Amino acid sequence: MTYARPWLTCWLAIRSCEEIKQLYHRFDSSARQAILDSFYFNSWRGGEGPQGDRLLTLLKEVDLGQGTDARLDRELDFMAPVARGKRFAFDLRSTFDQQIFTAVFAELPRDFSASGGGDRFAVHQRYVAALRRRHFFEQRTEGWQRLLPYRSATQLLELLQSPTLPPAACDRILSAINRGEGLNNPERLQGTVALQVRDVENGTLRSYRLFAKDRFTLGRYDQAAAARFVEHQPRGLVLRYQGTPNAELIIDLDIFEMLERLNRGYCPSIEQTQGYYLSLVVFKNLLASAPYQEVLLTTTGHDFYRVRREDSGQLQLAALEPEVTHGPI
Repeated sequence: MTYARPWLTCWLAIRSCEEIKQLYHRFDSSARQAILDSFYFNSWRGGEGPQGDRLLTLLKEVDLGQGTDARLDRELDFMAPVARGKRFAFDLRSTFDQQIFTAVFAELPRDFSASGGGDRFAVHQRYVAALRRRHFFEQRTEGWQRLLPYRSATQLLELLQSPTLPPAACDRILSAINRGEGLNNPERLQGTVALQVRDVENGTLRSYRLFAKDRFTLGRYDQAAAARFVEHQPRGLVLRYQGTPNAELIIDLDIFEMLERLNRGYCPSIEQTQGYYLSLVVFKNLLASAPYQEVLLTTTGHDFYRVRREDSGQLQLAALEPEVTHGPI
């Protein structure tokens, strides 16, 4: 077992000692990649292929190598791993992983012709993903948090563990819903939630239904609270609307991450609107069936007019306060 390393013990289940010896002796491109996949920063996810183990399958869903950080990824891809990949230094630590990274880096395709673009991208992506994982595990500062695929995970965890939910948490979620409807400045709505009635292709007028903010409450989604488990934790948050009909939105980590991205100006893709964003669409459809007395109209997306039906049957039209803009200082 001369060729085995302590961090390669997981290989014993799938390769014999002779196979490991041949792999190290061959040490070509495919062998280097196979050895690299078995370092601790890669092997925790069970390798590249599908897994029958449920835990490993769940770990793949939070793979650190699949995240994106334009500045870091560019440095990892174009700078030699010796210059960019920092490692913990301690006695008797081997530099074998650094040697493999250096060899793989030297073989990366650097031609930018149109042919073979997909294969070239896959090779670079696999190399950068492995460096991202090692960079995460050996990060000396709090910078490891921005490498997480869920940037808002810590924020959600703090809300679930806090004694009471702050009112600002509900306001922020409602603000994200407004931003998802195309309203870039939700503060102008003065404590209401606006949902677009329908998206008409080539339409010149957009109409929104308004819902009072005080009808929304935010709580914890804890299905295990009534059970006598030794320990448990709420699975997420739940946004409830008290009205006719009642509606609720279960906010797990995926939905919470999407809402936080909306607050930062993110526009979901078509795939996301058909996936995690779909539960938010269902929630909005339930609200759309509630009776209403007020709508918001706009043609420009900046100038808004409020139309309200009074109890007497009269319609009142009023313009919203104009958006405050700040000139150069």
